[in-house]
Amino acid sequence: MLNVTATGNLVADPEQNTVQTSQGSLEVTRMRLLVNKKKGQEEITTALDCAIWGNKGNAAMAYLKKGDQITIAGAGNINAFTKKNGEDGASIEVNVQEYSLPPKPK
Repeated sequence: MLNVTATGNLVADPEQNTVQTSQGSLEVTRMRLLVNKKKGQEEITTALDCAIWGNKGNAAMAYLKKGDQITIAGAGNINAFTKKNGEDGASIEVNVQEYSLPPKPK
């Protein structure tokens, strides 16, 4: 298992959908997080596609918005794919188990 803990900024407001599973309907909240890291003089940005399953996503819908900095932790998965131009690519998906909310504005 790939355990992921990352801090970054939301690219857009979270979105919540209902999906059908063998157990019935389940809410899933999706968001994309950009994580910046400096390597020497170069800054590397990594995108994480995050999914929060069940009621845990309700707070994200109520409090998170584009640009917020949050920390997530969960199980990661790397998906390989071929880009439209024929080059290889990869995406990182995280099933979020825990996340932080940004501080309340004063």
